[in-house]
Amino acid sequence: MKKNEENIDQQVEKLVKDLEPLIQQMERIYDDAVIAYTPLVDELCSRKATENEVEWMLDWLLMYAGDERMLQLYKKVCRTYWEIYPESIAFYIIEYRKEYDPESLIGTEYEYLLNEIDYCDD
Repeated sequence: MKKNEENIDQQVEKLVKDLEPLIQQMERIYDDAVIAYTPLVDELCSRKATENEVEWMLDWLLMYAGDERMLQLYKKVCRTYWEIYPESIAFYIIEYRKEYDPESLIGTEYEYLLNEIDYCDD
């Protein structure tokens, strides 16, 4: 049994080592996204944008919201436009929770969303 555990540990270590270049590349992508989106979010939040503009921005930010810095940009847009476009912002908050924090939906009226079939993946 001990030999099997050692073998598994070696496989995990190899996998982590093999994934290191991919992880570094993802970090660079997130860094670039923060640099690109920060001025766009700042500009959007400095004026009264249309609902379509806000939704478009949140669509793009959602792809990167797994990164804490991008999540802060996402939250900034949501907080800025909550009172102006509450239905749209509520939708995007739920979308974030479905994607990145599904446990937070368990036991709520939105738990059923965790079982939705995404037909775009077919």
